[in-house]
Amino acid sequence: MSGPPASPAATKPPPPPRSVLLAAAKITVRAPIPRVFEALTNAEQLAAWWADDARIEAELGGRYEGTLPEGRVEGTITAIDGPGKLSYTWPVPHEGGSVETSVVFELSPKGSETAVHVAHRSPVPVAGEWDGVWRRSVESLKAFLEQGAPGPA
Repeated sequence: MSGPPASPAATKPPPPPRSVLLAAAKITVRAPIPRVFEALTNAEQLAAWWADDARIEAELGGRYEGTLPEGRVEGTITAIDGPGKLSYTWPVPHEGGSVETSVVFELSPKGSETAVHVAHRSPVPVAGEWDGVWRRSVESLKAFLEQGAPGPA
């Protein structure tokens, strides 16, 4: 029951991508997955390596907040599948308003170490040095877990 084939002029352009990858970072940490997950979900530890004034409610729909040099993150946890995955929203200022971006941490075993992969996505391109933000974050996480000290600020 289909009609005649559409003419080339009537074909629609492909839909825009559903998300834009703002940044991704990977690092291997000398710590077991549960320890790494704890550093992502414990406010005191989060404050030591990631953000000032960190607040977290480690449950689905809980808050995930902290103050970075780039501004205040006031997110909501959208997935918490410990100890392998954590994701949260991060509303980012954009064109006079804000756009809701998403951050996903995925942890996987790599022998006695843990591979950490973080991806930051947005429905639209958002200006910012996101690669630098996440590179600093994972390096700081690694330093915190391996040396007990925050990494480069």
